[in-house]
Amino acid sequence: MKKFTYLFSALTVISFILAASASFAVKHTVLVGSFYFNPSNIPDVQVGDTIRWQWVEGSHTTTSTSIPAGAATWDAPMNSGNQVFEYKVTVAGLYNYKCTPHASIQTGSFTAVGAPPPSLTVTPSNQNVASTAGSTNFSVTSNSAWNTSSDKSWCTVSPASGNGNGTITATFSENTTTSARIATITITVSGLSPQTVTVNQEGATLTLMVSPDNQAVTFSAGNTMFVVTTNTNWTAASDVSWCTVTPSGNGNGTITATFTENSSASSRVAEITVTGDGILIETVTVTQEGSGLGIGTREEPTFAVFPNPTSGLFNLVPGTLANTNMEVCILDMTGKTMRSEIISGSGSYRINIGDLPEGIYFVRVKDDEAIQTRRIILTK
Repeated sequence: MKKFTYLFSALTVISFILAASASFAVKHTVLVGSFYFNPSNIPDVQVGDTIRWQWVEGSHTTTSTSIPAGAATWDAPMNSGNQVFEYKVTVAGLYNYKCTPHASIQTGSFTAVGAPPPSLTVTPSNQNVASTAGSTNFSVTSNSAWNTSSDKSWCTVSPASGNGNGTITATFSENTTTSARIATITITVSGLSPQTVTVNQEGATLTLMVSPDNQAVTFSAGNTMFVVTTNTNWTAASDVSWCTVTPSGNGNGTITATFTENSSASSRVAEITVTGDGILIETVTVTQEGSGLGIGTREEPTFAVFPNPTSGLFNLVPGTLANTNMEVCILDMTGKTMRSEIISGSGSYRINIGDLPEGIYFVRVKDDEAIQTRRIILTK
């Protein structure tokens, strides 16, 4: 009979343990038989678990004797008519109980511990990332369920929720602006203050390009355009009053250069300076022919250059342009200024353009009253 009782007891314990492991709150089973509680002591009960006394044989009770303050007492018969009694543990501490008819030989106990407080740690506190699209990770250390969210649409976070230790992946789009930006990711656990981490994405590299380098236009009034390719704010300014330009813009755009009629026989050049974000500078030019004639085909200038062709070093004689202040500019075929200097007097000046590539250039001399241009050929 005893062998059958013990075998029954063992099988019953195993079956209840398996059933309890499938649920969130554990149900601990104690078998009640002739002069025993089996097991007589349970050391690892969690607050929220349930103690279940299961009758096997005899007539007994399960009756609390000493329990933690605040816990509910119990006194339940255990016999063929009352085969099950359950007690939910709500307070941590040591619980002692007995069978009242057999108190001297039939006692039991269990110890309940409170659930650990919720915890949450997320590292690192910040991830610095490049302006290109990509992703970065944060580590979550927790003993609880958690949720995540991002305050910026350009940075999404996954998973949206988790339980226990895990990894958060922040996926960010390309930052096409030159300004850095920050996304804040919030991680929440019930009962704790939310924790935040950040993704700090750098701005794109500042770029500025204006094309073409020069626009050659006729002597008549009109306008021409330049294309601006940039990822920042820009401003444009012309160095002469006869050519006005679009003053500013943001990002890619166009500059319209509007020029008046050139009534002079001499060509003239407007230099347009484009500044991006106060840092990058690009310069382009508008070259306007004079009196309907292109550069180098108008009436003969009064100043002289020799030798022409030159291997780099040539002489300039001002002639009738001799003045206290004369601006001498070397222009390439597009009208772009390659050299510029101020001379004065009527003597001969030696100018060196040997470091420029071979080709045809224009020597432009400007004083207070006139502008004259002569073509010069550079050979090496």
